[in-house]
This record gives sequence, C-alpha cells and structure tokens, in this order.
Amino acid sequence: MKSFLCFSILILSLNAYSQNGFESWDKNYKLVDIRELINAEFEYAKKVEADTAEAQYYVAMNTFRFIAEFTGEQRKVSDETIGSSKNVFKLKTGNSDILNDLVHVEYKFIVIDIPLWISIQKQLENPFKEEVKVGGEVLLYTLFTNEHTYKGQIINTFIISEFTTTWK
Repeated sequence: MKSFLCFSILILSLNAYSQNGFESWDKNYKLVDIRELINAEFEYAKKVEADTAEAQYYVAMNTFRFIAEFTGEQRKVSDETIGSSKNVFKLKTGNSDILNDLVHVEYKFIVIDIPLWISIQKQLENPFKEEVKVGGEVLLYTLFTNEHTYKGQIINTFIISEFTTTWK
C-alpha cells in the first residue's frame, strides 16, 4: 500500500508539472489571430499617416503566441529586419545590444493562410529542427517588433522566443 501511495504521488506530481510547463509563457505571451494583428497595424499606420500634426515615425514591441505550420524553408535574416528590430529595442528599452548575434536565420511558416518569415533565436535552432517536422504545426512564443518609418514603410518582425509541439 505504501509503494502504491508513493507511486500515485509521483504520477500526480509529474502530471501537474507537465500541465504547467508553459503556464508562465502563456501568461506573458498573448494568444493572437495574426490576420487581426497585422490588419490592426496597417489600420493604425493609416491613421497616423492621415494626421500630419503627429510624428509619422513610431515603434511597438509586444509578446504574442500563435499556431503556425512549418514549411521547412530557411533563409538568412536580412539586415533590414535586424536593423528594424534594433531600432525598436533602442527606443523601447534604451539598448539594442541584446539583439547582437541573437538571430541569424528565419524560417517560413503559414499562419492561417498568411506566409510569414519568422526569425528564431540561435539557441533554439537545433531543438526546433529536431522537434518540428515540415508541414507540422507548432505553437510559437514570439517577440513582436513593429516599426513605421518616416517613409511610410511598416516592418513587422517576429522573433521566436520559445515553441512547443505538444500544446493540445
């Protein structure tokens, strides 16, 4: 009976731990509909551009999570993407050094029906390649940076901070 009780406590504690593995991530990364997020950013940009009394340059930074389908495609992160994220970090936190050598590749995903290139932190690349299959769905926890330039360009950038294939 004693061994059964110990075994039961062990199983319950493991179950409780596994259920809470991403609980803190879920609290800090809002679940979003990418289409709504991107549309809201474009609508806000139109509003800002229409009001010539206000500055035409702005930045935003937030954390989001969403489900994406991995296409398997990979490319080097562009200087424009890294530069934009650094601009946002500099204005929002006062320091963009955290981005130095943090990302160097981005992967292509399909989110709903929208193709997105999303940067991934270097230390996550190997675990990502091992766990996520081409055509498979993954829950991405991302840092989102948004820069609206003086020329009217909108640069939306996502950087993968964490991921899981077992959210269901």
